[in-house]
Amino acid sequence: MTTGERDPLLRRIERDAVFTCAAMALAAAALAPAHLSTAAGVAGGGALAWISYVGIKGGIDAIAGAVDTRGNRARNAAIGLVKFFTRYAILAAVAYVIMARLGLPPLAVVAGASSLVVAVMLEAARSFRRHPGAPRATSNDHRWSS
Repeated sequence: MTTGERDPLLRRIERDAVFTCAAMALAAAALAPAHLSTAAGVAGGGALAWISYVGIKGGIDAIAGAVDTRGNRARNAAIGLVKFFTRYAILAAVAYVIMARLGLPPLAVVAGASSLVVAVMLEAARSFRRHPGAPRATSNDHRWSS
């Protein structure tokens, strides 16, 4: 997890993604016919999602840092973009190893990669519980149509 995160919402989502991936890996180890292979596939998919998340977040932080700093903005943005694309190259290499070399089950990898999506859905459900009376737009609500 990111230790210097200032946003508590992102911290909760990151934490929930790790817990979700671990829970899915344990469930796969207990229930799937190929216990170890399936659990490793879920963990590998979670690692792919995490690398992607860190890459996107790092790229956004680099762009935001280039705007905020008074130093050499072009240099800071270039370094951030190099890091961003390097992370995606690493992501592609890890995906290749997981799928082609280790031969982990693709469905298990997809399940692990969805752990971040599940964590965001959990956070959305929490926010609906906290604010049950908040107005929601519906298809027949004329205030939202043009």
